[in-house]
Amino acid sequence: MDTQNIIAVPQAIYSPAPVSAEQFVDGIRRLSEGIITKQKIYDYLVAYEIRAEDLERYKLWFDDRHTRNKIFRNDMIEVMLICWPIGAVTPLHTHNGQLGWMTMIEGKLLVENYKKVDCNRPENQQVVGMDCLAGATKIDMEHLHNELAIPGGPLNTVDKTQTIHRIRNLAEWSERCVSMHVYSRPIDSCVVFDMDAQRCYRRDLKYDNE
Repeated sequence: MDTQNIIAVPQAIYSPAPVSAEQFVDGIRRLSEGIITKQKIYDYLVAYEIRAEDLERYKLWFDDRHTRNKIFRNDMIEVMLICWPIGAVTPLHTHNGQLGWMTMIEGKLLVENYKKVDCNRPENQQVVGMDCLAGATKIDMEHLHNELAIPGGPLNTVDKTQTIHRIRNLAEWSERCVSMHVYSRPIDSCVVFDMDAQRCYRRDLKYDNE
C-alpha cells in the first residue's frame, strides 16, 4: 500500500473542549435548525467534543469490520461514532454529494481521496435526491491524494466537489481507532466502486447500535 502520497503529516492544531454528550448534541441540533455550511460545522467540531466517558456508551467493536454507531439524527444532520478494528478498510465509495466531517478520537486513519473521471453510465447521474443510480461497468477513477487523520489534526471533510474516498486503518499500525462523523443530510446509502471488477453499485447503510 503506497502511503507516500500524503499531502502532509498533520500536527495537532486544535484542542476541543470536552462536554457531555447531551450538550454536544444540543449544539448540533441548534446548528441544524439554520443554514448548514461546511465551515459552521467545522468550527463547532474544533471547539467541542464529547467527553471520553460519555463516548463509551456508543462504542461497539467487531473483529472483521468497522461499526457505525448513531449518536444523534434528525432530518438535516446525523452524528455517529465509528469504531475501527486493526486492518479495517472501507470500499471506495461516495457520499451522495452531501457535506461530511470526520474528527479523530483515538488512533489514526489514512484517507484516500479519488475523483471519478468517466464511466459508461453517465445518464445515471441525472437523478433527484442522490448522486447516482450506479450500474456502470466501465469506470475511470483518478487517485488525487492521501490524508492522515489524527486527533487534534485537520478535520477530514467531504463536500459537493470532493465526495469519493476510501478509509484505512493500516494493519501495520497495530491499533484500533475511533472517529466521529457528521453528515448533512443523513446518508442512508452510497455508491461503492469495485475497480478490479469494473462495476459500481448502491449499498444501503445502517447503524450497528440499533
